[in-house]
Amino acid sequence: MSQYKIHPIVMGTKIFDKGMMTYQHDYGQLYTIPIYCWYLEGGDRKVLVDTGEMSPLQSEDREKSIGGKIYKFEEGLGLWGLTPEAIDIVIHTHLHNDHCENDYKCNNATFYVHEKELERVHNPHPLDFRYLEDYILDVEEAGQ
Repeated sequence: MSQYKIHPIVMGTKIFDKGMMTYQHDYGQLYTIPIYCWYLEGGDRKVLVDTGEMSPLQSEDREKSIGGKIYKFEEGLGLWGLTPEAIDIVIHTHLHNDHCENDYKCNNATFYVHEKELERVHNPHPLDFRYLEDYILDVEEAGQ
């Protein structure tokens, strides 16, 4: 069995009210979170978990608030000698736009996502703006 190393790559950030993540605590405090892509190193295939934001806001303030560098997709993959075309598998935790905006660049990859999540991206709840099927249509049309 292959052994893997998991490498986090920050592919964006979000600033929001901390109370959204800490149920009933710290409402009114702004909070910055990193948006990760994960490279799974090992085995005979190049595997990513999520692909992050297409055009992440890169600023000194954002990087200071998360304690690290924010990368654009190709730049982040380049840390490990990878290109989008070299990725064999992309596993999605879910299909909110900030997790799949670079999917179309991985044109040789096979994509894995829960079938209910795939249904949701095509028929989202009217108040949930985080599902944008535009980011996965190319992948679906290519049969990936």
